[in-house]
Amino acid sequence: MPRTADHDERRRQVAEALLRAVAARGLARTTLIDVADEAGTSVGLVQRYFRSKSDLLRFGVEYLYERAEERIAEVELVPPVRSVLYRVTETLLPLDDERRTELAVWLEFVPATLTDPEMSRIHRDTTRRLVDGIAGGITSAQKHGELSTGVDARAEAAALVAFVDGLTMHHIATAEIFDTGMIRDALHRFIDQLFARDGRS
Repeated sequence: MPRTADHDERRRQVAEALLRAVAARGLARTTLIDVADEAGTSVGLVQRYFRSKSDLLRFGVEYLYERAEERIAEVELVPPVRSVLYRVTETLLPLDDERRTELAVWLEFVPATLTDPEMSRIHRDTTRRLVDGIAGGITSAQKHGELSTGVDARAEAAALVAFVDGLTMHHIATAEIFDTGMIRDALHRFIDQLFARDGRS
């Protein structure tokens, strides 16, 4: 057990070093040497856990998604559902330095999904789980009379996820326009408009 724990901890340290390196240099310019330097270890040790840069990148993006899912899991599921949706989706926005760094790195990883089948699978599966979870929340709101039953839960969940991603991208690229207060307010307005709909439009 201790050996497995040490192995997992070392992989976690290397993943965090990867995130720091990518945040500082960009994905294209980050090398295994950069990651080893950030982790304070040798290239050989990094390669012991990851046979190639591609393996390391895949682990890094999985690590990012795991951190996001852990934050969602910590959200209190206390009604009303609208408030739960606020709290869940806010965890996906770059509202503090840690998430801003993570999401800037995530934006570096996304283009790799176009050419790397495994990266594409990881991104697709994680996005599907997120949309499914939010759709479940919207369906719960309908069952509790908070939201019209005429609303298409899955379509609205997908639209909400896409909206959050757009807010993230604009904040990372143009924080002077899309500051944290603005993107939080925009998110709340989006959800409020959903709950104000009668489902017939």
